[in-house]
Amino acid sequence: MNKLLNFFCFPLLLVGLIFLSSGLVGYGISYNKYIENNTHTANQINSLYSEKEIILKDPPVSEVLSEKLFVKIRVKPINPKITSKIKNLNELNNQSSLLNKDFDYLDSNKKDFVKTVLPIIINENQNILMTRSFVKNLKNKLETFRTLENKEIRTLNDIAKNYNIKYLKKHKLDLVNEILFNVDVIPNSIVLAQAAIESGWGSSRFAREHNALFGEYTYDTEKGVIPLNRDSGKTHLIKSFNSLDSSVKSYFNNINSHYAYREFRDIRKIMRDKNNFSNVNLLVEKLETYAADSNYVNTIRSVIEKNNFKLFDNKTISY
Repeated sequence: MNKLLNFFCFPLLLVGLIFLSSGLVGYGISYNKYIENNTHTANQINSLYSEKEIILKDPPVSEVLSEKLFVKIRVKPINPKITSKIKNLNELNNQSSLLNKDFDYLDSNKKDFVKTVLPIIINENQNILMTRSFVKNLKNKLETFRTLENKEIRTLNDIAKNYNIKYLKKHKLDLVNEILFNVDVIPNSIVLAQAAIESGWGSSRFAREHNALFGEYTYDTEKGVIPLNRDSGKTHLIKSFNSLDSSVKSYFNNINSHYAYREFRDIRKIMRDKNNFSNVNLLVEKLETYAADSNYVNTIRSVIEKNNFKLFDNKTISY
C-alpha cells in the first residue's frame, strides 16, 4: 500500500514544484518590470517631489498625496571636484556695515525691495552666528568638564527642536555637533535671489498681502492661503506670515533642517571648515529641489549675477 501511495505522490510532488518555480520566476519578472516602470529621472523626481510639496516625515520619506508614492532621499558622497573648488582662507572675509549708498546701483523697484528685505536676511544670519557661538561654547565646556547645567541643556534642546533634530537619548556632544552641522549661515546673495524670484520682487499677492517671500507650501488651513491658479485636485496652500521677518526665519529653518537640503549643508560644512563661502554657485547647485522648474538653479545664478548680489555677502548691520 505504501509503495502504491509513493508511486502516485511522487509525480504530483514533481508537478507541484514545477508550478511553484514558474510562479516565483513570474513574480521576479513582474517585480523587475515594476521597478523599470517606476524609475524616474532626476528632473521627473524634482517635478513630482518639489520641496514645496514635500511633507516633513521621520524617517525621511516624501509623499505625493494623490498618488501615494514614496521616495527615499539617499545621501550621496560629495564629489571630490567640488571640494577642490573650495580653497582654505586663513583670514576672515572683510566685512563692512550696510549703508544706504550700497543700494544706489539698483533701479527704483528693485532698490525698494532689496532695501526692505536684505536687512532682515542679514539680521537672521547674525542671529544664527550668535546661536552657533552659544553652541560652540557648550561644546568646549563638554569637552573640558563633560557636563552642562540644566538650563544649558534645556536651551540646547530647544535649539534642536526648532531645527527638527532629535535630542532625546542622545549624547550631548553628538547633539552639539549635529546642531553645528545643520545650523549655519546662508549667503545673503542666495537668500535675496530666491526671495526676488519667489515673490516677483515683492509684487506677488502672497508677498503683499501675506508676507510670503519664498512661496513655501503648507497643508495647514490655519497657516496658509489658497493659490488662485492651483491645479484641480491639489490641496496645498501658500504659507502666510504675520511679518516679513517670520517669512525669512521660516526659509532659514527650512534650508537648515529639511532632508532635501542635506547636500547643501554638506557643501556648506566644507566651506565652514575652510573659512570660505565665496563660491556661492556650489551651494546654489544644491537647491534644485526647491522648485519643480528644471531651470531653477540657473535662474538663481542669473538673478545673483545680473544684480551683483554678491556685493552684499559680506555686509553686516551695526546696532
